[in-house]
Amino acid sequence: MALLVIDLQNAYFENPDLAARLPKLLQRTNELIRAARTAGRPVILVRTVHARDRSTWTLNMLEDDEGFAFPGTEQAAYVDTLEVGDAVDIRKTRDNAFHGTRLLEIIAQRAIRHLLIGGVSTHSCVAQTAMAAFAEDLQVAIAGDAIASENRSLSEAALTFLSEEMRQPVLDQDSCLQLLRG
Repeated sequence: MALLVIDLQNAYFENPDLAARLPKLLQRTNELIRAARTAGRPVILVRTVHARDRSTWTLNMLEDDEGFAFPGTEQAAYVDTLEVGDAVDIRKTRDNAFHGTRLLEIIAQRAIRHLLIGGVSTHSCVAQTAMAAFAEDLQVAIAGDAIASENRSLSEAALTFLSEEMRQPVLDQDSCLQLLRG
């Protein structure tokens, strides 16, 4: 079992909707991180970082001619007070945290078979990573109180799909803590 936290970085909290949720999201995420560390479980932090030269931009970024989260910028940095510590740091350029990264290699090296996933945005990065984990035959649970999205209807639809079709339960905070400690 490992805790996988996606995109808790400044770029995503420029959105006022997500910025309003950050204090509670950060509190819950840090609580999960502390529980994982206490139980000796790996903590993997994933963040989006794009090259200024457009080589890593997604199709919609190219279409809009708008990049973000460039290396060394405040946007690319994790949010203040996220308990980064000795967590594994993965940089991604797509919503799916497995795409073009060393995530699967790290999971294989550590013989991880179960992931607890939290972070933003539920309907895109969290959902696509959870679906990719399913394709890799990994057991996944979603940390329901440690996720956020700027699009409520898409988020709800994604969580319904993940729980019903992928059989990836959406757990409350207490259940996540029990899972990490168990």
